[in-house]
Amino acid sequence: MQLPFASRATALFTKQPVPGRVKTRLCPPLAPGEAARLAEAMLRDTVEKCLAGEFRTVLAFTPAEGAAWFRSAFPEIEEQRVQSGEALGERLARFVEDSFARHEARTLVVIGSDQPLVPLARIHEAHRALEEGAGCVLGPDPGGGYYLIGLARPVPELFTDVPMSTAGMCAATEALARHLGLEVVRLSEHDDVDTPADLERLRAEIERAIATRSEGTRFLRHTVRALAELPRTP
Repeated sequence: MQLPFASRATALFTKQPVPGRVKTRLCPPLAPGEAARLAEAMLRDTVEKCLAGEFRTVLAFTPAEGAAWFRSAFPEIEEQRVQSGEALGERLARFVEDSFARHEARTLVVIGSDQPLVPLARIHEAHRALEEGAGCVLGPDPGGGYYLIGLARPVPELFTDVPMSTAGMCAATEALARHLGLEVVRLSEHDDVDTPADLERLRAEIERAIATRSEGTRFLRHTVRALAELPRTP
């Protein structure tokens, strides 16, 4: 049975879109300013998608000095928190532990901001799986990482004991979760946008989604506009 709205939390883990600090693997062919504009567009579309969901939306951002920018850009998100810690795994572990300590949330899903085509229904699917007894939900990406992780309680080892941003991250996380006695649910695989090839694949997928009037095009307006202003890669 679906739990009340307040018992579900979806956190958007993101960086302030500053040129030279985001999507650097897209440079070249993109200039740092172009990569930052694309990152901001995907972030804005992801925020709009989350705010339409059946859950509370939380913004977890870095760096700390970006607080004023995020508050100005997304005033509709009441809960905005600075990521705490050095390495990604430490920041995720602290955020998850703090989230369950602060709230009455029964399910917590953490996503990134560079998968604009991930459907809202996929996030709802993750929450439902946790409500139905799963201890960990993973949304794998083709590079061996994951674009989504969901938990029903804090399990810091999944972040501190697994090498982050590696080709084996998702598999290692799943193996450790099962070793710790958690039921694991895998969602459908989905791409992120890190390389020039990813960028062209994103263009093609968006064009196909628009042509077929896919439901996923509801939350793409900023990304579509940004892509129209960017050069195509060879």
